[in-house]
Amino acid sequence: MSWCVEYWSIPKRRVGSHAQMSEQLKFVKPDPKDIYRRYFDDYKSATSFAQSMFDSGNYFSQVIKE
Repeated sequence: MSWCVEYWSIPKRRVGSHAQMSEQLKFVKPDPKDIYRRYFDDYKSATSFAQSMFDSGNYFSQVIKE
């Protein structure tokens, strides 16, 4: 059994000045051609990778069981 992590880049929006608070991130599912995939053997590794991609601030991610 394998686990797939799908991740895609967060679209950047420039609004206002740097001193203003930024918008809350919204979940946006992109076109399938823009989704990157990485496969793992165990759930713990998959969730760790997905969380690190999301914490970088540049990617949305999700874990799927395959």
